[in-house]
Amino acid sequence: MLAVLDRLQSVSVYALAVFTRQLATLLQSGVPVTRSLEALGEQNVDAKVTRAVLQLNKDVKNGMPLSRAMMKQSHVFSPVYVSMVRAGEISGAMDEILDRLAGYLEREFELRRKVSAATTYPLVVFVISVAITLMLTNYVFPTFIELFRGININLPWSTRALITVTHILRNPAVMVPLAIGLGVLLFALRSYIKTPLGRRQWSWVLLEAPVIGKIYHKVALTRFCRTLSTLLDSGIPLLHSLKTTAYAMDNAVMADLLEDVAQNLKTGVSLSMPMEDYRQFPSLLTQMVRVGEESGELAGMLRKMGDFYDMDVENALQDLVSILEPVMIFGMGMVVGFVLLAVFTPVYSLVQQF
Repeated sequence: MLAVLDRLQSVSVYALAVFTRQLATLLQSGVPVTRSLEALGEQNVDAKVTRAVLQLNKDVKNGMPLSRAMMKQSHVFSPVYVSMVRAGEISGAMDEILDRLAGYLEREFELRRKVSAATTYPLVVFVISVAITLMLTNYVFPTFIELFRGININLPWSTRALITVTHILRNPAVMVPLAIGLGVLLFALRSYIKTPLGRRQWSWVLLEAPVIGKIYHKVALTRFCRTLSTLLDSGIPLLHSLKTTAYAMDNAVMADLLEDVAQNLKTGVSLSMPMEDYRQFPSLLTQMVRVGEESGELAGMLRKMGDFYDMDVENALQDLVSILEPVMIFGMGMVVGFVLLAVFTPVYSLVQQF
């Protein structure tokens, strides 16, 4: 049962980064792999990672290579992770490879944290707005509605609209089917996105969406540059590194493009040449890749470009939040102003009659 739940839940990048950093430190200190895994299996940073480490320890004790044991735990260890561990086994520099991998995971966690932090504020404001609206429509407005029914005055359009909205939101015959329909729609949409075609279409929508599409594109470029540079630094051949990077991409469109680029590499062309055929790879990136190929410093150039796009993502997220904040405050002000107008206009008219 636990194995099924593990495969349904996503692993924490932070927990995986902590495990990798600790394993690298233990190996650098001369502690054997089995003893290192045994010690880390007693940690409790993340239950899912802990269970995977305990299984790794069993498999390695039975003579299985660490990379192969990690392949059995594919719900925890990605193709990028397994490829780098295999490179460490071949080169005999496992501690250095794991140290590099830990740095990669830490930067990946930081990237996700930045995106999450930027989206938290608008989400919190939206949830609070919905909660306040539901509270008003269920507890405050009904009192005023009963008051308006008992007086003989012409209600303005704003008050009539507010009464209509309140009745709709408090009517189970309307809200229950609406909630069920919305739930079914979201479930169907989520299920469709998990299909290969749906995942590609959703990835295309995210890339082409106004404002957020540019940020999402830069996040994808950051992940591409950092993943590929980390794999190349670990001594993994370019073609295999490119295919592994495609597996690591969250965006299906970008993953397909990298697969196409990898196919072109088999014909003997350089990496920068097929990248020029796709607008998803900016000209600056392709030029820097070409320079890296010519100078023999492709991994270093990709690492610098990853840092560049990471900084670009951070600036774009800050700009987005600075724009969203006044817009959402203005929107909430409009809602509050409309409610006050709808409630107090008839009250003011009633007072004037006395």
